[in-house]
Amino acid sequence: MEKKLRYSHQREMIYNYLKTSCEHPSADMVYEELRSKIPNLSLGTVYRNLKLLEELGKVKKVTTVNNFERYDAMVDEHVHFVCNECGKVIDMPILISDLKKTYNNTENEVEWASLILGGTCSSCKCKKCS
Repeated sequence: MEKKLRYSHQREMIYNYLKTSCEHPSADMVYEELRSKIPNLSLGTVYRNLKLLEELGKVKKVTTVNNFERYDAMVDEHVHFVCNECGKVIDMPILISDLKKTYNNTENEVEWASLILGGTCSSCKCKKCS
């Protein structure tokens, strides 16, 4: 029997922030963004709710940048690019399904995939050129 989850305004605000953010924020970034809107919000509450949202399949842990886990509310399989200079995490238009099809033609069966590319983002690359 599945336990019913109680409604939480804080959890809803955290999830909505993740859905509208393109930054793939860390728990600290979520906390900093929402603490003015939710005065009694604690960093521990953010971490607990991110963990719960991940367990529910509503968000994914993307990667660790500078020792901080980053989160994404877009849970379909897609590729991320992490900038080595500024730490920005960017969604890439590469279809994981195409990669899986290619490798499912071998003797192995790919059931899931996670791909993170790293390098220098266009903003940081431009800064180096100036």
